Order: sequence, then structure tokens, then C-alpha cells
Amino acid sequence: MISAALDDLQLSRLHMRLLLIAGLGYMFDGLDGSALAFFLPVLKMQWGLSAWQASMIASSTSVGYLFGSFASGFLADRIGRKRVMMTALAFYCVASCLSALAYDWRVYCALRVLCGVGTGAEAVVIIPYIAEFLPARLRGGLCGAVVGFYSFGYVAAALIGVGVVSRFPDGWRLASFMTGAPVLLLLWWRRALPESPRWLEARGQVGKAREVVARFGANVRAQGGGPIAGPIDTKVILRDRHWIFCIALCIWIWTFLFFAFYGIFAWVPSLLMQRGMNLSQSFGVSFLIFAAQIPGYFVAAWMNGVIGRRRVMIAAFCVAALAAAFLATAPATMGVIIAAMGLSAGLNGSVAGLYAYTPELFPTEIRATAMGLASGVSRLGAIGGAFGVGLLSSWGGSQLVFSVIGAALALAVLPLLTVAPETKNAPLPELG
Repeated sequence: MISAALDDLQLSRLHMRLLLIAGLGYMFDGLDGSALAFFLPVLKMQWGLSAWQASMIASSTSVGYLFGSFASGFLADRIGRKRVMMTALAFYCVASCLSALAYDWRVYCALRVLCGVGTGAEAVVIIPYIAEFLPARLRGGLCGAVVGFYSFGYVAAALIGVGVVSRFPDGWRLASFMTGAPVLLLLWWRRALPESPRWLEARGQVGKAREVVARFGANVRAQGGGPIAGPIDTKVILRDRHWIFCIALCIWIWTFLFFAFYGIFAWVPSLLMQRGMNLSQSFGVSFLIFAAQIPGYFVAAWMNGVIGRRRVMIAAFCVAALAAAFLATAPATMGVIIAAMGLSAGLNGSVAGLYAYTPELFPTEIRATAMGLASGVSRLGAIGGAFGVGLLSSWGGSQLVFSVIGAALALAVLPLLTVAPETKNAPLPELG
């Protein structure tokens, strides 16, 4: 069996190359999504944006992400993981560079939606793709570490915000180009990536699957090959009550998590300015808050393999919720900074657990589709967070914002405390 051979593998240089290239994809996704938080204060001043218009821009990437997630998950289970990842990355690269030329908020908003289509399509497929190469005993930690590259993108966005956006009148244009153009190099590196052997096997291409596994140094006993008699009917699989429950569980957790995540990170500099900081000060403090993502991700990634994904998410959600509750009442600037860093670390620890957890619940035949459904529907939460926080802050200030964020995190952790199963170091589920 292909799956047994993959689970018996030792970590190799080829594994590490796959992990690095996949991680760089998440880094650029994180860079793109978080850079917008530093563009918004400048765009509001340059284009005279109302709260509603700024909220439209803040939520634009998530709108595109929703459509990209749905489409890519479905396509990746039918035409392959690699083809979808490459196409999505190229689409994002073009849209990001074009957004640097926009001179109207409506055009800019539309291009940001297209950027979201590309990043959403890619982000959904990366983790199922990587998970299908990794042995069970290492999957949780390594998948969490790959997702941790998001944090490097957020930190890079903060550095660009401080060093470029805040220093030049049209610095946001240069920054938009900086987030898109380097993707061309990543596309070049990805050209030689193999297709997922589990997907090849599920599609009946057993010979090709063996060839991929052999590149990792494993031998697979010949047991037939050739194309399968007919296409896999994923609709029938998705009607099974167990898979419906797993999808509903993931949608619930993803939606409330990303309401909080994008509600905060799309507006960090703006919320800090509402607390009395100027543009440069808010960008500098935002750098510290974004930097707290790094330990949040990688501590959670390590703990994925130690205590299990479910317990990691519970702990991280609790840290984030407590930090949000403190932020709702914190009077002092230093207290606000420390609590905001705690919220940042907790939110990203939750993401590291969730990205490792979700693909482990589903068989290869529907893994990317299920990931796309969970991620796609969750973008409604992200849109609500990114759009709603701008309005909430104008109505009731940052106290109202952090109270609502804390409530969303409490709802996210509820099923983890009651009905969610643990997947720690278990083989990936397969049909038949």
C-alpha cells in the first residue's frame, strides 16, 4: 500500500524541500493578507475613505478567498494538487502587481478580491498536499510548522509597513509590487514538485504513485495499476453522516476563528491609532504584535505531536480569549501591547493546530474538497470580522471590538471541549 509506505518513511531532504517550498507559499499568503492592514490607514487619508469604504477594502481579500477556496478544493480532488497550486499562485502574482497601479478605491477593491481568489485557492491545497507525503508520527508538528510560515509573512509585512509604507507618499504601491513579484521565483522552484502519491493512487494511477514514493527511498510492492473503472463519486462520500459531521465541525471552528483572526489583523494599526498613537508608532507596535505570531505558531506546531492537535487548539483558544478580555478593559499602553501580543500568539497557535487537524479527518478522495468547504465557508466569518471590526470600532471603540472577538473565540472552542475527536499521530483515513 502506498499509504503504509509513506507512513514508514524517514524524513529526507526531499521532504524538507517540499516543506520549505510549501512554507514559502504560506509566507507570501500571509504577507499579502497582512500588508493590507498597513495600507488601510494611508489609503483612508489619500482617498478620503469612509468607514464603510475602508471596511469594503479590508474584507475584499476574504471575499476572493471564499471563492478561491471552494473552487480549488473541488478541483484539487479531480485534476490534482500540484496543478491547482501552480495556477493559483500565478493568478495571485498578476493581481497583486496590478493592484499597485490602482488609482480608485473600487478598482483597488476589485483587484484585492482577485488576489484573495489566488491566495485562497493555494492555501487550501498546500496542507492536504503536504500531509499526504508525511509519515503519521511527524505529520502534526510538520504541518503546523509549514503553516507557521504565515507568521514570517506577517512580520515581513510589518517591516515593509515601517520601512516603506510609512516613509513614502506612495509607499503602498511599491509594497504591493514587493508582495507579488517575488512569487515568480517561487513558481520556478515549484515546477519540479511531484504530484501527491496518495491522490495518484486514489485516481487509479498506481504506477505513477510508486514512482513518486520511490523518489523518497521507499519500495512499494506491485499490486496492479492502471486507471480505475470510473470516476470517484465524491458526492456519495460527502453524504455519509460521519463526513458531514466532520465538515460541520471544521466549518464551525474555522468560521469563528477567522472572524477573530481577520477582524484583528486587518485593523491592528488602525485600532492602535484609535488608542492615540500616530501612524509611525502604530506601525512599530504592530511589528511587535505580528512578531508574537512566530512563537505562537511554532510552539503550537511542536505541541501538536506532543499533546495532540485538539488539546493544542483548546489551549491556544483559551490564551487568545483571555487576552481579548483583558484588551477590552486594559487602560495602560504597555498592558495593551502585552495583551495584544498574547492574542496574536494564541490566534496563530490555534491556526497551527487547525491546519494540521482538518486534513487528518478526511480520506484522500475528499480531503481537498472538505478543506475547501471548511476554509471557504469560514471566509464568511473572515469577511464579517474584517468588515465588522471597522464598523464596531467606529460605533463603540476598541472595547466593543475586543469583547466581540472574545465571544467569537469562546464559541470556536466549544466543540473542541465537547464533541471533537483527537487525531494525534493516527494514519490518514482512507476508504475501502
